[in-house]
Amino acid sequence: MEDQRAADDLTLRLDELAAGLTDPDCDLDDLADIEEELVAARRRDLIPHLERHLAAAVEAGNWYARHVLARILAETAGHTSLAALLRAYSRNLGDDQDSLSTKLYVLAQEDPAAAREILLPCAVGNDEDLRRAAIWLLGFVPEPGDLNLLAYAAQDSDEGVRSAVVGTLGSHGTEPTAIDLLLNLLGDPSPQVRISALSSLGFLQQSRTLPKIRLLANDDNPRVRAWVAIALGRFHAPEPVDPVTSATLDQLAADADPYVRDQAAEARQRKPLRS
Repeated sequence: MEDQRAADDLTLRLDELAAGLTDPDCDLDDLADIEEELVAARRRDLIPHLERHLAAAVEAGNWYARHVLARILAETAGHTSLAALLRAYSRNLGDDQDSLSTKLYVLAQEDPAAAREILLPCAVGNDEDLRRAAIWLLGFVPEPGDLNLLAYAAQDSDEGVRSAVVGTLGSHGTEPTAIDLLLNLLGDPSPQVRISALSSLGFLQQSRTLPKIRLLANDDNPRVRAWVAIALGRFHAPEPVDPVTSATLDQLAADADPYVRDQAAEARQRKPLRS
């Protein structure tokens, strides 16, 4: 009886917190006290109520309520909260979501097999937001078999999905198929996807990727051209300098855009030059 009374009291406290999080005039210190009380309780019978309030906060576009409720749910349910947290994370409410993204990849790595059972169906589902989030999180629990899924997702009509693919491909390191997919994404219609691919390829420093990286020195988008210089600057090797890469950096150093010129100058200082 006492245990049930305690559970009912905590449910009421959760309802009070959820209501307060929608009230711009509510005392934040009072809400913080309730939040810590619920975190400390770790009552698993609160999980369905937490999931309901979290979903409502996301639906209402309340990023702060999402932040608070997601934290309580994660502390209460552990890795079993991953599906609900992923759904909440997938919606763009205008905040950076640093704490929630950190919690997601920590939970996924606690039980990679269970996480992948949740992520794989989401990564090929009909919800674009959820596809993006699932593909991103697969990068923290990668397996070689994911490359077929990623090759398919690289053709997705949604730019955000293709951007997520680039980041997750980087988790597969220098696996030749992953490198080939990144090279293909250098031709993506989205400048941001091309930039992300350049960043990953520069980090991986595979010599065979240099010719395609250098081609983007003629890209119409100045940010893409700047990232060509940044990527080339990550290819370190002893002298002598690779003459083709050197010529590309000379071209970028004379670019009409000042940011491109600055990045080319910095790349020169880092002595790029594996051919």
